[in-house]
Amino acid sequence: MNKTKRTEAEQKELLAYLREKYDYDCDSGLLVNKRTRHPLKQMRWSDNKYVRIRPRVYGVNIDVAYHIAVWAVCKGRWPVGTIDNINGDKKDNRIENLRECSMGENHLNMELSWEPNPETGVPGVLKHRRKFRTIIRGKRMYFSSPYEAFFIATLCGKRYRQ
Repeated sequence: MNKTKRTEAEQKELLAYLREKYDYDCDSGLLVNKRTRHPLKQMRWSDNKYVRIRPRVYGVNIDVAYHIAVWAVCKGRWPVGTIDNINGDKKDNRIENLRECSMGENHLNMELSWEPNPETGVPGVLKHRRKFRTIIRGKRMYFSSPYEAFFIATLCGKRYRQ
């Protein structure tokens, strides 16, 4: 099976395999083997920091994001849109922390670094000529004060983590 795009038949086969072999543990948010009660082995990938799994389905290793596998096992179907970790913690794969949403909704929930910009002293705000620029929902917005830019960005949904 191809890692990136799977056909509907391959998705059904993988989902049937996961539901046959694994149970969802609601306390920990892990998929555990039905026979041995051991959790499914997880791998961390450096590109986007999401936890991945690679179950061996009929002799072939298949790469799947862990939160998507949890969603599929619990709901009985593959997600149509994107799966979002509501609290922003990519390790927290409890089903109550996962939601199906569009890519735009997922980006609104994204947390940015709290590290302040050295020029302005405010996170997420850049100096642009005599004004201060921030990006809100993909559009550049210009303000007279860096604090005003930061304040408006947080009002529009940008979240920062320390």
